[in-house]
Formats: sequence, structure tokens, C-alpha cells
Amino acid sequence: MISAALALIACTALAQARLIAQVNDTTGAVLPFAQATLGDGAFGAQADAHGHFMLSGLRAGSSRIRISLVGYHMIDTLVTLVEGDNRMDFPLKGDQRMLRSVEVSALRAGDRAPFAKSVMTKEDIAKVNTGVDLPYILDMQPNVVSTSDGGTGIGYTYMRIRGTDGTRTNITLNGVPFNDAESQGAFLVNLPDIATSAEDIEVQRGVGTSTNGPAAFGASVNLRTTSVKREAWGQAAVSGGSFNTQRYSVSAGTGLLNDRFSIDMRLSSITSDGYVDRASADLKSYFLQAAWVGAKRSLRFVHFRGKENTYQAWGGVPREVIDTNRTYNPYTYANEVDNYDQSHYQLLFDQMLGKNATLNITLFRVQGAGYFEQYREGDDLTTYGIAPAVINGDTLTTTDVIRRRWLENTLTGANASMEMKLGAHRLVLGGSYSDYRGDHFGEAIWARYAGDLDIRDRYYDNDAHKTDANAFAKLTYALNEKVDVFGDAQVRRVEHTFLGYDNDLENFGQRVDHTFFNPTAGLLWRVHTGGKVYASVAVANREPNRDDLVESTPKDRARSERLIDHEVGYERRSGRAAYGVNGYFMDYTDQLVLTGELNDVGAALRTNVPRSYRAGVELSGAIQLTKHLLWKGNLAFSRNRVQDFTEFVDDWDNGGQQVFDLGDRDLSFSPEVVGGSEVRYRFWESPAKGNATITWIAKYVSEQFLDNSSSADRKLDAYMVHDLRLNASLFQRKGVRSLDINLTLRNLFGELFESNGWSYAFVSEGRRQSMLGLYPQAPLNILAGLSVRF
Repeated sequence: MISAALALIACTALAQARLIAQVNDTTGAVLPFAQATLGDGAFGAQADAHGHFMLSGLRAGSSRIRISLVGYHMIDTLVTLVEGDNRMDFPLKGDQRMLRSVEVSALRAGDRAPFAKSVMTKEDIAKVNTGVDLPYILDMQPNVVSTSDGGTGIGYTYMRIRGTDGTRTNITLNGVPFNDAESQGAFLVNLPDIATSAEDIEVQRGVGTSTNGPAAFGASVNLRTTSVKREAWGQAAVSGGSFNTQRYSVSAGTGLLNDRFSIDMRLSSITSDGYVDRASADLKSYFLQAAWVGAKRSLRFVHFRGKENTYQAWGGVPREVIDTNRTYNPYTYANEVDNYDQSHYQLLFDQMLGKNATLNITLFRVQGAGYFEQYREGDDLTTYGIAPAVINGDTLTTTDVIRRRWLENTLTGANASMEMKLGAHRLVLGGSYSDYRGDHFGEAIWARYAGDLDIRDRYYDNDAHKTDANAFAKLTYALNEKVDVFGDAQVRRVEHTFLGYDNDLENFGQRVDHTFFNPTAGLLWRVHTGGKVYASVAVANREPNRDDLVESTPKDRARSERLIDHEVGYERRSGRAAYGVNGYFMDYTDQLVLTGELNDVGAALRTNVPRSYRAGVELSGAIQLTKHLLWKGNLAFSRNRVQDFTEFVDDWDNGGQQVFDLGDRDLSFSPEVVGGSEVRYRFWESPAKGNATITWIAKYVSEQFLDNSSSADRKLDAYMVHDLRLNASLFQRKGVRSLDINLTLRNLFGELFESNGWSYAFVSEGRRQSMLGLYPQAPLNILAGLSVRF
């Protein structure tokens, strides 16, 4: 960071040109708050209330600049700058036929909201998109840690933001909730190759603004799919590499037909053997969008589907094995797979109401069905409703069995929002209602001793029903030209019906209801040209998930969690430098934390702890060191603690549990330091022929504990991984618009590290011991891709 600061000072000292600009419409009327981005997109400025912006620290010569504002055609052009001041006007032409999705802008933070956020554009995504799953696409965003069961970033992958896992990260697709309603988890394996159909992705860290679906307890991720394009287009992509990884994708769009209609589509296939033994993945998906765009309204139908067949690597590698066999997989049964098929249907209607208001109504349905298959050795007969049998004088109470545990579920709902411009102020009213129905059941498809059990007999059946309704109002109020006050209030009602245990351990249908009020207040002050200071306080409440409910009784059932999130930050953007610092204190009440114990599908049991917190500082920056050399990076320092923690450990010697009062301890899976750095060198550039860059990428994650005991015996070591990536684009070659090449050397120095794990503590032979499962990541591996755009 010191070297980066010195480089920044050097860049400022060498500044030779300044752009002073005015943004108007074609009639000459001022357009406030337009966005200006320069070059890489990390640099730029926002126009003020008078449509004025200034970019300093530029070099003389040509630069690419983009000026954008909702409801207007974007200007994307080259400007030629000379030394000293350069004054320019940028007139934007109205484009009512190309409405930006209000269902997305209603949920996103925007540049006037007092929150920490980052955005990956379509261009950013394309640079890293070689078939890896969404967590690895987002891996270089601030305070993100990604991990993969199979070790390659393909198949079952996960991410943590600020140390919080996928159940606490709210994900929406065009404003539609993606997290599973019951588990609240984000099973991103069900979205293979969605990055190819993404227009952009916003990551808000912390509670952020009101959103749809489960509460954002660590972050929210909003993905916007392909926008309507005016011109016909096509793209074919192929990539592959280590571990027999192969990806094939074809996409196309008609552009606007008769200035009204368009159709866009994508077909994809991704397969990989995985780094861990048998951790294969076979992922198929498609995307379809049909749109009608009028002068003041638009209607879009979006449908996408993902089907995955993934060999299970959930068990991890035992600690005693990993030093001699890093690719060990405890599962050996040939069909120990997870097989799931998920379809999304979205109907999005946008309507302009006069010049200053836009209404959106989104109807959606998500359908899923699938199972994971297991070979179980020596299972209890009573689990499957089989009576014990006496054979040759021996009483048989166990059997080997192959079973499938199914989930068939449907989420149906509607979102609505209205965005209004009230002079310099902005008001958003919105809400959502969803109805979830899930059928959980298990089938025995083979047993060594089956008794009177028939094939596919269900040995358990558990239906669940959950409704989720919320309403919110967001106001950005301009106190003056420099200061905005932000207010956000959400009311959320959740009703969950399920089959669970009563206090007498009898199974029967139960219902749990929650009503939450989630307010937010903040302030943003544009302290000088290109610089802003912000602060906010947000409250979020979150209900327990399915396992917390069905594996407990009412007398000891998990309570809802509450978070008060305090954020303060400063950001500065100019023509050749951008940097920011964000501080946060996330104060939890009754947070549900891991105990380290696992059930038979690898899910950890959790309990409420009265007090816990996450506090940290996040730094980010980007510097155009020379015309061809760019540095981007981020670094997060944090302290993540559970206070007065009491741990219960199974006593194998005497039965029951032993109690350990541990006091303040680190929250599990919460590294104190997370950093990422990219050094990009553009070694060839021709406006007519193309360009080529090489990027050195480094990712550092400090040690993290597998449970909340802060025990050195149960932790993941720190790791630092380096990648090297080549991106090249060749323009207008043999009838194609461009030919893009990606070559990525991942884990360049072959770092041997584990990015995830689980632990189970117990007392045996008079001393505390533990079992560990670790998830090793692949050493040096290669991915290469070729994409042709027509």
C-alpha cells in the first residue's frame, strides 16, 4: 500500500491535462448526476446538480470516455486532450425505447447512496469468464473469499463476504430472489455460465439498501442479465484446460426488429473432472430473453435453466490424509452424485409515468427438482421402516443401502417498485411477495436387506410452505448541492410451515412467524470534485433457516438474528486514480454460529450467541501508472469476535456433553486480512486492429478457524495465490467483429492450500480431540478460451 501511495503521488505530479465538461440534453437543458468513466472504467467522475464534472491528472493524447444517464443514449467516444485545461460539452440524446431496468435500480445502491459497493461491468466479467462459477468471477472484489469443493472453481463453489457465508449473502437476479427460501443458501452450481448472460453485477457490502428475499447480513449481490441491444449480434466461445475442463457456449440476439422486438439466447455446456478424485461436474444451461420495447413502456420475458450433475466431494479430505493424498475423496460409490435441475421464469414490465417516474412489475417463478444419491454402509433398519429380522439365528438390525434424498420446490411471486425524481430528490417505493413450496423426501432404491421395502419407497416425506412479504421506501433527499440524506425503511413478514418436533419429540406440522422492521439512515457529502464522504446505520433482522427449525423443539428453537451495521467511508475518483476507505462495525445480537458438529449431509448445527461483532477497514484503489500500466487492488483488515462463548463438546467417554467457557473467540471462517492485487500491462494496442494485456493477479487470505474455539488445531493456514492472465482482442478479422483470447495460469507457483473445511470436536480418552475435513485447491492449472463475436 505504501508503494501504491507513492505511485499515486507520482501520477499526480506528472498530470498534464484536465478535462472540464458539461452534460446537457440535445435542447441544452442541464442533466445532473450523469456518470463519466474513463479508460478502464475504474476512473471517472459523477456530474453535479448542474451537469458539470472535472477530471484531472490526465495525459495529453487520446482517451476513451463514456457518459451515461438513465433514459439517454450512452456516449462512448475517443477524446483528444492537450496539456492544460480542455473544455468540452457532451449532449445526450434521449432514448426512451431503451429503458434501464427499474427493477434493478430500485434495489441497487447507486452513486448517491452512503454504502460500500463495487460493480463488475460486462467487460470486466468477460476478462475472467472461462467457465468458473460466480464466486470465482467475484473473487477479486473487496473482502471476498471463494472456495470450491472440487478444487477448480467449477461445480459446488461458495463465497464469503466479510466472513459471512452464502446463507447471509442476499442474491437477486433482475431483482428476483435467488437464495433458497428455506435454507437461505445460495447454490450457485445451479447457475452454470450465468456470467456470460450478465450485463453487470453489483456487490454491496454490509446490510446496504432494502432488497427482496432473505436479509443481507454480510452483503448483497445483484445480477442484471443481458440488456436489450439495438443491433443484431452473435458470439461463440470455447475454453478448456487442466482436469479435462471443457466449456462450450453460443449466444446470439436479433437486435431491435422494427424498432420494437428482440430475442436473445445462450446455450452452454461446462464439464470438468475436478482436482479432487471423482469431483466431476457436468453443467448444462440455457438463457432466453424476448422483449418488446415501446416509447414509454417495455415488456420482457426472461427464462433460464441450469442442470447440474456433480460427483460429491462434500466430505473433504481428512487431516491425517491430506499430507500424503491431497486429492483423496472418501466417496467411492460410482453414482454418489448431486443431480438438480432449476428453471427460472421472469416477466418484467416497465412503464414510464410522465417524465419523472417509472413503474416496474415483475412476476416470477422458480422451479427446481433433484436429489443427491448416497451409498450407506450399515444403516439402521428402522431409519427406512424395515423391521429387524432373524437370519440363521442372528438378529439383523442394519443394512447397506443406496438412497436418494429429494427436493422438489417452487417459488412463485411478484415484485413491484416505483422510482420518482422529485427535483433533486429521489424516492423509491417497492415491495415483494413470494410463496415457496418445498417437498423433501427420501427414497431407498436398493438395500442389501430390504425386508418388505419396495424400490423407491419413501422413508421420509416432509412438505414445507413459506411466504415472504416486504414493503420498503427509500428517499434520497438533497439538502443542498453537496449533501444528500438517505433514508430507507422496510417491513418484512415471514411465515414458515414445516414438519418438525414438538417438546415431546413427536413429529407434527408447525408454523413459525416473524415480522421485522429494518430501517436505514445515512448521509453522503461531496466534499470536493471527485471526492465524497458517507456514513450510514442500518438494521437487519433474519429468521432461522430450515435446519435450525426442523432439528429442534420449540423450547430450544433458534431465535431470529439481529444486526446493526455502522458504516463510514471516503471515496475519490479522478482521471488516473481512484481510491477509497470504508470502515464498518457490524454488531450482532443472537447471531447463529457454527458449533463444529455435522449432520449426515455435511450441514453444521448452530446455536444463538448473545453478542458478537465484525469490525474492519476496507481499502481499495486503482492507479494508471503509465499509459500502458494499471494497478488495481483492495485490502481488508477485520476483527471478528463472538463474546462470552460457551462451547458444548460431545463426551465419548461418559456420554452427554462437556461445557467449555471460552470467553471471547474468533468467529469461524473469518480471516482478519483479505487482499487482492492486479497489475495489468497493455503491451499492444491499435484502435483499428485490437489490443493485448497481461495481468499479474495476487490473492491473500490470512488464517481462519474452522470453529469458534480459536484453536490452532482447527484452523486453515494463510495462503497467497498468484495467477497470470493474458487477454487479447483482435478487431474486424475475416468478417467477425472481434476475436477474444484468454489464457490463465492459475495458482502459478503451485501453492498447496485449503480454502474451506469442517471440524467436529469430542472428548475421548480423557482429552479433547477433533475430526477435520479439509478442501484442497488445485495447484498450477491452466484455462484457455477463445471467443468470436459477430
